[in-house]
Amino acid sequence: MNLEPSHPKILPATPESIRLASDALRDGKLIGLPTETVYGLAARGDRPDSVAKIFAAKQRPATNPLILHVGDPDAVHPLVSMDSDITRRRFEAASSLWPGPLTLVLPRSESVLDCVTAGGGTVAVRVPSHPVALQLLREVSLPIAAPSANVSNYISPTRPEHVIDGLVDSVEWVLDGGNCDVGLESTVLSIADPKSPPTILREGVLSAAKLEAVFGEPVLSSSTTNMELLKSQSNAPAASPGLHRKHYSPRTPLRLVAATENVAPSNNGGNNKSRILRIRLRGPAVSLPGYADVWSLSPAGDPFEIANRLYDALRRADSGEFDLIEIDQMNVQEWSEAGNLNVLAAISDRLRRASNQDDSAT
Repeated sequence: MNLEPSHPKILPATPESIRLASDALRDGKLIGLPTETVYGLAARGDRPDSVAKIFAAKQRPATNPLILHVGDPDAVHPLVSMDSDITRRRFEAASSLWPGPLTLVLPRSESVLDCVTAGGGTVAVRVPSHPVALQLLREVSLPIAAPSANVSNYISPTRPEHVIDGLVDSVEWVLDGGNCDVGLESTVLSIADPKSPPTILREGVLSAAKLEAVFGEPVLSSSTTNMELLKSQSNAPAASPGLHRKHYSPRTPLRLVAATENVAPSNNGGNNKSRILRIRLRGPAVSLPGYADVWSLSPAGDPFEIANRLYDALRRADSGEFDLIEIDQMNVQEWSEAGNLNVLAAISDRLRRASNQDDSAT
């Protein structure tokens, strides 16, 4: 389903529309909220009935926590508990990167709802940098829960039409903030344990080097540890959103293939009747034997361009009547000449989860 931007639920980001959206949030309704990363499904995060609407609309498991969004770093303080000088110092350092595509995980305060944290002892908080999001958050002056505005495990939305495409019956309005600048979810960084180094729970466009420069200490990435934890404790609350093995997935089967594979797999005794789409991460989109079509996300191989275009391409592919989507598998080290290894790692992570491919297979 492809809807035009003129859909009546998509509002231009005018002061009047932001007031309408703010009123709807206060009334407990759901809003499509643009951020610099992806569009969020927003509801006031201080009312259980409003939060419950998010889980119902997304068909989201209760073990998957939500991120609370606020319009200013000072608004985070009532939501968290910082009883350590180390935690306070780290928070002050990290919040210098706000507004921006960074989510911090901290010990929660008693005011935060269990349904927001999946019953865990920490809460994820963020100050997004999109001007429309900031205007709305400052207008409503409430902590706003806002996971990606899509049905759980489906591809995250990077355009207002994507929100309508999957959640038209759930949202009151979608504020039109244009196409998201980043296109991948925020970096999630835990500073909840003062005895442990700051730890990246979900890769995004912020590099570990950038974070280390801000903190003045090493920053760890624990994506493999979190994956193993989810395998062994599938019913336990996740430490962060976005850690489920299957996530960001199209309905069309998706397979990761070696970038050097240039012939589509045959079937039916060698008579290839399937419509197979090949998505190249970089290089020209030249035709290849057996493929119905070939797309390229970035002819120049720019990691930020690939990240920006990935979800939109997967959504277009899913509506293109293909039987199979094949995407180049990314070996981050082989791409090292492109730089921005954290962005490459984030792309690789999303591709692996979209294909539900285990770490051991990469």
